[in-house]
Amino acid sequence: MRKKEKSSMLSYGNIGNKRRENLLKMQKSMIGIDIGFSAIKIVQIKNNKVVKCGMKTIPEGMMNQGRIMEPSQLVSNIKLLLKENKISGDLCAICISGNEIIVREMKLPEMNENQIMENVRQEITSFLPINQEEYIVDYKILDYIEPKEGVNGKLKIMVAAVPNSMAQSYLDVLKMANLKICYIDVFPNIAGKLAQQITSGKAGNIGIIDFGAYSTNFIITKDGNYILHKTMTNGGDYLTTQISKKYNIDMLDAEEMKKKKDFFVNNYQNGENRFVETYMNYLVTDMERTIDFFKNNNNQVGLDSIYITGGGSLLKGLPAFLNQHLNLEINHLSNALRQYTRNNSTSDEMAFYAHAIGSTLREE
Repeated sequence: MRKKEKSSMLSYGNIGNKRRENLLKMQKSMIGIDIGFSAIKIVQIKNNKVVKCGMKTIPEGMMNQGRIMEPSQLVSNIKLLLKENKISGDLCAICISGNEIIVREMKLPEMNENQIMENVRQEITSFLPINQEEYIVDYKILDYIEPKEGVNGKLKIMVAAVPNSMAQSYLDVLKMANLKICYIDVFPNIAGKLAQQITSGKAGNIGIIDFGAYSTNFIITKDGNYILHKTMTNGGDYLTTQISKKYNIDMLDAEEMKKKKDFFVNNYQNGENRFVETYMNYLVTDMERTIDFFKNNNNQVGLDSIYITGGGSLLKGLPAFLNQHLNLEINHLSNALRQYTRNNSTSDEMAFYAHAIGSTLREE
């Protein structure tokens, strides 16, 4: 049996591999960064613990679908966030997202490393809107499918393609913020690494749902490896807007109400929160279809459990609601990653940092 390789996804940056390893040994800490549509989240990991963390809301228009629109302002915000939270060091890993990033699963015949990259580049071309030379492409071998009955063995591979200009903009911004990027990562790969931490390397089918500001992402992993990814266009800000309209309050007050009010209580007996039910049922329908698709391609074996993260995961009563509709155990991802978080941190606080924490996790 061929040994399954564990290459790191998109492990490039503005320092070389050898120097990166030497610096990591000396510094023994890593800064994880997640720059989202509406906020920057930063953690400092030392000895597999979050020793410091901070989050800062950024003005609308600074980021657009993963693209940096106001680099100088972003640099200022990153520097301020590092200073306010007394985060030191300069080695960092970052999770990037956006609709221009392409992530696909492929199957290739067994071949050497050079042949894999050549074939990956050929295969990914059909998914790219422009010339592949405009993209940074990397891959990770997920599994090796054994040969049988005269059929050669195959490699199951996850491929990620990021526009050169997008990646370079992050390198430039973080360099101006006096940081050195060791790794750039994408959430489908991060979800696999987080699933490995949850299961402690044991076999298991784990779903991770990230309730973000502008989208909801559902990633399914099998034995700690990415299997499939579903993006639902509505996120927490959509629900905030609906609350604002329903109760005739401004967006700030609606956001506060969303955090404090249990919209799932009494199973909508008085109909007052029907709009929340409609919104959540839309998401649940997509989740059910994604789970069914996975089962149909996994010998009818479904998920063991689902872990939720992101600001929207903090809706009161959400785990019970999802459990009722999906008939699966629902847990907060921050609780499952308790070994990485500070002793005095809360689930509410750490719900926002999964991407940042995951970006610092490396595979052997």
